[in-house]
Amino acid sequence: MTTYDYETHGPVELSVELAKGRLTIDTTESNHAHIEISGRDADRVRVQQRGDRLDIADPNARRPFSFSHLDITVVVPAASGLALRTGTAEVEVTGTVGAAVVHTGTGPVRLDHVAGSAAVQSGSGAVTIASVDGDLRAKSGSGDITVGTAQDAVVVSTGSGDVAVRTANGPITVKTGNGDLRVAEAHGDVSLTTGSGSLEVGNAHRGRVVGKAASGHIRVGIPAGTPVWTDITTLTGHIRSGLRPVGQPLEGQGHVELRARTVSGDVTLVEV
Repeated sequence: MTTYDYETHGPVELSVELAKGRLTIDTTESNHAHIEISGRDADRVRVQQRGDRLDIADPNARRPFSFSHLDITVVVPAASGLALRTGTAEVEVTGTVGAAVVHTGTGPVRLDHVAGSAAVQSGSGAVTIASVDGDLRAKSGSGDITVGTAQDAVVVSTGSGDVAVRTANGPITVKTGNGDLRVAEAHGDVSLTTGSGSLEVGNAHRGRVVGKAASGHIRVGIPAGTPVWTDITTLTGHIRSGLRPVGQPLEGQGHVELRARTVSGDVTLVEV
């Protein structure tokens, strides 16, 4: 195992390039950075501190074929920024980081709390983000995407995989070619599109909700007493509504504008 220790002056900008293996990052309330690298060619990994930057570069990261497998563990000050690029690797980040940019070819990505913006791209692998305070962009060719709490705008897309968001406090746009989409709590505009799969908004508090599905059901929950304007179309499915009429919204009152389109699925509105 090869280890490195650096004194810092607060959060750093951490850059990691890894061809294959596992990358684990943790944060701490200190002005210290610690790095552990194990595996084949561990002593060839370039580690460099330049001001508030900390760079870790696997020499095999830019090679299309490599048998090197490294396990890299990094501890940095909380609120540090991340720029991570891996080929085939598992990425796990715990604690609070600043802005995060993650690109991985194959492998799961897990982020705990991102205090800034986050951009995550995975060719194949699940993406899990517990909470993000800034804008979020997440994309996966094949894999599920799970988000806990998103405070700002969210744009998510996956070629094949389910997407689940627990709480969206800003506008959210989600697209998948094949998979189910679910937003449990929506406090802003919502746009959900799937080629094959079901769409669900558990509780649409206000704003515009747009759902499009070719062969899947659409289900939207509306808080009791919330005025709703609907434009719903299904070719061979059924439309069911359990909403009680409440009339036009009062001046300044929150309301929901719902547009739903499906070819062969049902559309269901429920009061929550």
